[in-house]
Amino acid sequence: MAIRTSTTKARRRQVREQKARIFGRWPGRASAWALSWPVLAGVIFAGFASVIALTGERALPFAIGERVDQPIYARVDFQVLDEKKTQEEVQSAAAGAPSVYRRDAAPLVEQVRPELMRLYQSAIEAENHEAFQAATKDNGWVVSSQAFDKLHGMSDESDRKRFQELVDGIKLEEALIVRKLSEEDRLPPRTQEYFILEEGLPERTKIQHLNRRLASQEIPEHMTDRAAQLARGFPAVLTAAARSVLLAGLKTHPTVLFDKDLTAAAIGEAIKDVEAVYTLYHKGQPIVNPHAGEGGGVLTAAHYDLLAIEQDAYLAMIRSDRPEAEGPRRDRMMRRIGVAATVTLITLALFVYVGMHQKRVLRVPSRTAAMGLLALGTLLAARLLGLNWPHTPELALTPCLIAASILAITYPLRFAFGVMAVVTVMVTVVVQGDMSLLLVLAVGVAVTIYQLGEIRTRTKIIGASLVTVIAVAVTTGAGALSAGQTLDYVWRHALWGAACALLAGFVVSGVLPFIERIFRIATSLTLLEWRDPTRPLLQLLARDAPGTYSHSLVLGTMAEAACETIGANGLLAQVGALYHDIGKIHKAGYFAENQEGRISRHDNLAPSMSLLIILAHVKDGVEMAKEYKLPRVLHQFIEEHHGTTVVRYFHHVASENQPRIASGKHDREVSEAEFRYSGPKPRSKESAVLMLCDSVEGAVRSLSEPTAGRIESRVHQIVIDRLNDGQFDDCDITLREISKVEDSLVKSLCGIYHGRVAYPKASEPGQDEEATDIPRPRQQKARPVAG
Repeated sequence: MAIRTSTTKARRRQVREQKARIFGRWPGRASAWALSWPVLAGVIFAGFASVIALTGERALPFAIGERVDQPIYARVDFQVLDEKKTQEEVQSAAAGAPSVYRRDAAPLVEQVRPELMRLYQSAIEAENHEAFQAATKDNGWVVSSQAFDKLHGMSDESDRKRFQELVDGIKLEEALIVRKLSEEDRLPPRTQEYFILEEGLPERTKIQHLNRRLASQEIPEHMTDRAAQLARGFPAVLTAAARSVLLAGLKTHPTVLFDKDLTAAAIGEAIKDVEAVYTLYHKGQPIVNPHAGEGGGVLTAAHYDLLAIEQDAYLAMIRSDRPEAEGPRRDRMMRRIGVAATVTLITLALFVYVGMHQKRVLRVPSRTAAMGLLALGTLLAARLLGLNWPHTPELALTPCLIAASILAITYPLRFAFGVMAVVTVMVTVVVQGDMSLLLVLAVGVAVTIYQLGEIRTRTKIIGASLVTVIAVAVTTGAGALSAGQTLDYVWRHALWGAACALLAGFVVSGVLPFIERIFRIATSLTLLEWRDPTRPLLQLLARDAPGTYSHSLVLGTMAEAACETIGANGLLAQVGALYHDIGKIHKAGYFAENQEGRISRHDNLAPSMSLLIILAHVKDGVEMAKEYKLPRVLHQFIEEHHGTTVVRYFHHVASENQPRIASGKHDREVSEAEFRYSGPKPRSKESAVLMLCDSVEGAVRSLSEPTAGRIESRVHQIVIDRLNDGQFDDCDITLREISKVEDSLVKSLCGIYHGRVAYPKASEPGQDEEATDIPRPRQQKARPVAG
């Protein structure tokens, strides 16, 4: 029983330790919050991800140009509009609609009737036929001598009235003269043998006339026949004269005009009555049959539209109350449950991975929210693109690559790889993709993240996207070829994948400043900008504390070289070194590197007061960093570069100032805790390296003869002291890495403080000295280092 109890306790202890490794260690209520918040965040994320995956109905698992090997059968009865036959019916109805003309005989009446009365009046007034022809030769009248004699003899009033009645009796409105028969500007051309003549207002009437009743001015025979018909009311001897006048008028003025608007309205009325023609498909009937010689099984746009209609009919059937919908509805529900369960399992894997490798993301709600929103935004964008362009699955690449770039810029590469591996699987599930799509997404994400470990130029992102373009295009093409697709399909989808990868690169390049601000990170580009010596804060440091500025430059060079040896961020350490002592600006004269001569301002101060001044430069530095909006990642170097070390010099002075007892010992031992910096201890490798650089540079600078052996001994002693003091307990730097850092520091310091040969002066006046730019060996007395 005791053995079983101890085993149970051991198992419980192992579970607690595993939870602590994932979620961290918090006592009491903090532990409950630490465990409940990630669970709550995971539930919320899984819920939203499931909603995104189930929003909208299932997209067609096909693409235009894709080759299928098996027939695709209809799952439900449905009908498809036969656009070709329907269009033929519409064309036939439109062609059968008659053209519409309106009457416009007034210009002809106003010309012909006065012209006939002038002919009559000219004949009455002329003395003979020769005089008549001479007077009217320009009018184009054809009047024979018999006709002239007839008209000339009708001189009394009764004859005039009878001739006027003959003129007024001409039915010019019924002539139906058009300019030309091809005047009808309508599509399609009419096929009816009649047209409609619309009378004028106010009471509009429509009369149908056969087409042959129309006469065209462009056909002389038509005009001659119509003139002869209109002149039949005149006496035979006057018919030719009347016909000549009528013919001249008919050639000039049509009596009916084609009305385009009324004709279009008539065509519209005819089309409105046309019924659409549908093709009926039955359940189980092949929609696409590659074995029937339909283009070798390659889906065309017509096939895709047909499949989309069948999909809509199937979904409508499921939503209906029809008895046959019960089975498909149950299958649909089970599939949705499976999708939600799959998304939940993937969410669990995502949160476990984040908890194992980036505990702070789950500890801090804002970071959890940022990570969740990034992943959900990727899923939502991929889903929307899939719903709007279902036959181009490569569009999901763009949001995935953007998310991968953001993670690679924000977090370590290994963490970005892991998170995006899970996200790409979830995206594939959400967009209902296949293994080929998953492979394309995985390759694109991996290549992108691998290249974005450090960004020092704006063009780095574009260059990385170009490499990703090649990788994605090759992967997409290879997947399509392995699936037996046509070359046209392969090229089209490979180009789509390449375009999406290139678009993602340009988007990330444009929004990079916003990414840095939202996630509160500093990329290499930002660090390079803050390394610029024209920065106001560095200018202020160089002007008010020149010794500190020189000291910071030396530390930057040493820290960068040391970090490079252990794979840490050398640029971050270098920029952090430039700003780590900005707190000394306010009281620069109290620090040894800024003091002139051998006079120290601390000589007249009590050790406790000097200690306050020295310790204050850390707090002042943090306040100045906030004032000048220094990136948050650089604050750690200001706060941690001394850790919780002891200010040895003033601790020694304070101890020496204590009164002594008879035995010669001090009356009270001064505790080191009173002279320690408040910390925190270094929490990153870069901050730990800077602490060592700061400590060893000041110590070596105080050596009277900095030989290589003395430098190595002093550096090793300081490293051992920092290890024994526990200054590296809060960072993950290893002893092997500390040893490499120590070697790098010795090498850097030997290069800075190496011994030099003293050259003799020139023997003759005016002779040039050799190597005057090489300084003499340092011979300076050790001075208390207070910073």
